[in-house]
Amino acid sequence: QKMADTVTQLQDQVNQINGLFYNCTGILQRDSRPAERVNGELSDALTEGGINDEQIQEMAASVVAASRNIDALASSLPEVDLDEDAQLARIAALQAENDEAERELQAALVVADKALARATAAFEVATNKILLSSDGPPPTAA
Repeated sequence: QKMADTVTQLQDQVNQINGLFYNCTGILQRDSRPAERVNGELSDALTEGGINDEQIQEMAASVVAASRNIDALASSLPEVDLDEDAQLARIAALQAENDEAERELQAALVVADKALARATAAFEVATNKILLSSDGPPPTAA
């Protein structure tokens, strides 16, 4: 169960970093000003009135924090055995667990079917008793 929780958290973090990349790219496209040319080359300096260094640093810090969370979650996952024989043994064990769960569910289904049959029979008996105990069929309008 713990691994499933970790995988869910990992999926959430991947979705979060995806959103951060999407938003950061959108902000950069929306707020950045065209680069200036210096001696025919594009300058790396930020232009006036566009996005500033503080905003870029905040976005980068958010992406780095999300990336670290992903690394931490991925590190907490169990090791994957790359040996084919070990993988086949694990698959066989999981299949055996699945087969056992299937047998248990089938047994529960048989019990439920029997209980349903008993309840249906009891309902029919009760219904017949009520219908037959009256003085005949209800009068019909002429």
